[in-house]
Amino acid sequence: MADLTAPSIVDIIEAIRHLTPAQRRQLQRRLRVSGLLLPETLLTDQQRLSVAPALGQPNQRKSTPVIQARMIKPLLASPPTPAAEYRSPVSGKVVVTSPDVAPPTDDAHAMQPLPGQAPEQPIVIIFDGGSKGNPGQGYGSYTLRWPGAQQQIVRLRFGDGVTNNEAEYDTLIAALQAVLKRLQENGADSATARLDIRGDSLLVVNQVQGKWKIKEARMQARCEQVRLLLKRLGGWQLVHHDREHSVRALGH
Repeated sequence: MADLTAPSIVDIIEAIRHLTPAQRRQLQRRLRVSGLLLPETLLTDQQRLSVAPALGQPNQRKSTPVIQARMIKPLLASPPTPAAEYRSPVSGKVVVTSPDVAPPTDDAHAMQPLPGQAPEQPIVIIFDGGSKGNPGQGYGSYTLRWPGAQQQIVRLRFGDGVTNNEAEYDTLIAALQAVLKRLQENGADSATARLDIRGDSLLVVNQVQGKWKIKEARMQARCEQVRLLLKRLGGWQLVHHDREHSVRALGH
């Protein structure tokens, strides 16, 4: 009886020999995508038949239809393709300490978390982005209100040809990446952290929450990256606030 868990090369060759031309082309495409086979190593029908004697196996060996079906199905299955990570085009970064900005009232008695732990209170992110020209020179700012720590404002530059909406998304992505990096450096599990995110972009807030449709690929890529980063956290809320709140917190 043939070993279905570990088919020999001859079994696989024999199974491939019974494929139709269309099935063979599909198999070749799958193998190329998976990286398991380079185009120059593909064998012709005649070469396949000559491989068996070279391996010291009888080339008349036949596989039953059941064996063929079980061996070919895994070969034709599509391998999972991981989503490509979107990277914000940050071209410049400046960190500004904001000692004059008082923390929110509900965080007045917040204490720094113990080493290896995430804060018990939510980490607050306030973000804003824009461009000079739309599209034009992109910029953005965000602040992280880390419980028990001094607040800082981070100012970003994104280069030319950036729209207001792209800058809003890219600033939020940079802020989320900064939070995850800080949790990692502190040895804290990001799945135990919670975020309170606030911004004045209705488009970003509603698209990330799934309330508005996304019509452009450049927005889709950014939105998917935000969602991927949020999935690494234990909980979050994304709230829209008026422009004046962003200006008061960030200075623009």
